[in-house]
Amino acid sequence: MKKPDLTVGISFKNPGPHFALALQSVFAQSFTNWELLLLDDGSTDGSLEFAQTLRDPRVHVYTDGVCKGLSVRLNELVSLATGRYFVRMDADDAMHPNRLIRQLDSLEKNGRSTVIGSAAYSIDENSSVIGFRPAASGQKMGFSARHSFHHPTVAAPVGWFRQNPYSERSVYSRAEDAELWCRTSHHTSFRSLSEPLLFYRENGTSSFGSYLGSEFGILHLLWEQHRQPFVSYSVQASTELLKLWFALICEGMGKGRWMDRHRYQRLQPGDLKEANAALELVKNQPLPQ
Repeated sequence: MKKPDLTVGISFKNPGPHFALALQSVFAQSFTNWELLLLDDGSTDGSLEFAQTLRDPRVHVYTDGVCKGLSVRLNELVSLATGRYFVRMDADDAMHPNRLIRQLDSLEKNGRSTVIGSAAYSIDENSSVIGFRPAASGQKMGFSARHSFHHPTVAAPVGWFRQNPYSERSVYSRAEDAELWCRTSHHTSFRSLSEPLLFYRENGTSSFGSYLGSEFGILHLLWEQHRQPFVSYSVQASTELLKLWFALICEGMGKGRWMDRHRYQRLQPGDLKEANAALELVKNQPLPQ
């Protein structure tokens, strides 16, 4: 087989009914010289068996029957990759059909220390387009770099990921991406395409427990990397704690979905039509089983 240009890596643990759409979106790509690595993290919902039904030489399924966590699995996926570039993706999202070709073109035009992200469409639990998440603008440094990307949209040279692995410390189990961007922002070029190249799942997937884990990791990251000067640290830490209290109040009042809706922008009718047309291509893509 021809060596793939791109390795798409998905770690999954009980991804539920949205897993099929994620897989369909890979096969719906306009660019076809890829490999898909599916790494099970101790699933018990039948998703491993479903992944093993795929009949395509570009697909490789790995399992060891245990749960190690996302950061460990992402590093393992990178170590298994044979493509020149590694494309990150979550098991409950879906790629736009042009994601791989657009990001490959951008990666080829940039250096070996470049990470490429993109804007994203927001979809709900029924896989309907509900909004738009714009891409970050400009290079962000230090603690601000945590906002550099929508994490499932990123792609970079495999060598970059191997030189800059995800932290496997448990404190960052919900903030592994933020930690990586903050750690590498001073020697890496961060770029995001304004074109939405991912369907990012929003409503029905958030929980206060997940948000609490993310914020705990962010606060620890702030302490480790930015505790001096202390006044600046105190201001930023207070801001994060206020966000946490606000999320707790919203959760207690049953307004969790209200928080979800404030993470994305509404689309104009023409843009919504274009997004739905692309998502429909994905939904109609047969899987090789």
